This record gives sequence, C-alpha cells and structure tokens, in this order.
Amino acid sequence: MTYTTKKIVFSAFVAIILIVGLYSALTFPRNLAELEVSFSIGAEEEHKEFELPILHDKTRVEVVISSGSALWSASITNVNGTKIWEHARAQGDQTVYTSDWITLPSGSYNLTFGTIGLGGLEANVKVTSKGGFW
Repeated sequence: MTYTTKKIVFSAFVAIILIVGLYSALTFPRNLAELEVSFSIGAEEEHKEFELPILHDKTRVEVVISSGSALWSASITNVNGTKIWEHARAQGDQTVYTSDWITLPSGSYNLTFGTIGLGGLEANVKVTSKGGFW
C-alpha cells in the first residue's frame, strides 16, 4: 500500500468516525420541557411550549407524582391545537408514569398538565426526545 493510499484510507476512516460521532451527539436523548406543578383542590392546569429538534423523531412523557391524590391529565398538542397524545389517570400518593415513545415530526408543540375535579397533587412532568439509533 502506498503512502497516498494509506492517507486516503485514514482520512476516510476519520471522516466516518466524525460523522457517526456528530450524528450521535445530535440525536442523543434530551429533556425538552419540564413542569414542576403544585395544585391545590380543584381543576387546574399548566402549559409549556417546546421545540422538537431536527433529527429527533421520538418523544416520551414522564409524570412523577411526589404527593397528593387527584385525577390528572397530560396532553401534547401541535401549534394548531390538535391533540396528538393524551393520557389521564387517577392518582394516589407517589407514583411514576412513563408513556411509550411517541413518533412526532420536528416542530413546535405544547405540553398541558392538569388536575380534573377534586384533589390536589405535587408533580414533576418531563418531556424527553431522542432520534436515530438511541
């Protein structure tokens, strides 16, 4: 193998490693939105807007209830207000709910979390996204 051939092979190998590394960094899972909520008795809700980055196509919602007892609802809507995902659950004391991975195109979305009816709770709601082979 000549010096020029070795240089070309080495350059191609370095380029492939850099491209894979960059792609992995851009598609690595990241938190897009987080809500810390503390609702008293009655129906209340909070909203948070988030952007799903390019190369990310999967989104997951995690709800961690730290205290309280209430019926809660979480949803993701697009900028037009169309519901893309929704989940509601009766809650008592501490628990964690994690959705399946939801396939969404990159763009702007809104997260809504609220209680329905009587009861109050304290919770942390997190939206995570990932792309590629993660």
